[in-house]
Amino acid sequence: MIDTRSKDKIGVVLLIVVAAIWGSGFIASQMALDANITPQLLMMVRFVIATAVIGVIFFKRIKTNIKKADIPAGSLIGLFLFLAFYIQVVALQYTTPSNNAFLTAANVVMVPFIWWVITKKPPSGKIFVSSIVCLLGIGILSLKMGQGISFGMGDLLTLLGAFFFACQIVSTGKLAEKMDTTVIVFLQFVVAALLSTLLFFATDRNIAPLLTIEGALPLIYLGVCSTCLCYFLQTLAQKNVDSSKAAIILGTEALFGTLFSVTMGYDMITINMVVGGSIIMVALIMTEWSPRGKKINTNL
Repeated sequence: MIDTRSKDKIGVVLLIVVAAIWGSGFIASQMALDANITPQLLMMVRFVIATAVIGVIFFKRIKTNIKKADIPAGSLIGLFLFLAFYIQVVALQYTTPSNNAFLTAANVVMVPFIWWVITKKPPSGKIFVSSIVCLLGIGILSLKMGQGISFGMGDLLTLLGAFFFACQIVSTGKLAEKMDTTVIVFLQFVVAALLSTLLFFATDRNIAPLLTIEGALPLIYLGVCSTCLCYFLQTLAQKNVDSSKAAIILGTEALFGTLFSVTMGYDMITINMVVGGSIIMVALIMTEWSPRGKKINTNL
């Protein structure tokens, strides 16, 4: 039997893996956009692939374990997942990428408060402080020197998207506790895929870029790894790691994204990358260890 503390550690490791893969997803997304893949097509293919992979591999398990009571929960998480990605994409048309990245990261701070409202349990002081520190690090990492933040329509939409990302994390932590991991992942993908498909056919309808190798390969990676594998691991991990800590760990996606970007030659190392990345890692360590080096209980 694996004890609670060991399960928590395993969950933390899984979430770090998720953050790393999501970080690499920035490169895959850029490759897709360079191949003239539209955001709408990207979303549809990403979630359709993820749904198909989960459905085929775990068909018997899903058929055996799915319950009528699971459908509303999975649908709600899927709705949050779709809204978060869609609003983020729309917002990017009206604001800068740095503003979009920084304000999306606000979900790290939103999660403890949403959890507080739902469960009536306030977050621990350690989690609250760590959230603020992590957000500061992501902000320094994402923003370019000399550029400020102006709250226009795009910025407000980005904050709304961040709110739905936070809702997805909280709802996963709250609703997935007694549900089969595969079932809840499959259901949220089905909902996101259906909504993304409706969005694509209502606004785009051009699949020509998907027929090229340059367009297809990054979308396959995003669908199988960044979506299917990552959300499966996230859901599995959040059975043993509370939502606030999960949000902080997943916030390191920006750090991994920067590392991959520099490694692949898409970006140069800057002082704000070094400082921001260091602060993010400090925030991550704060969630796991007390000043004396003894592990603390950060569960809500």
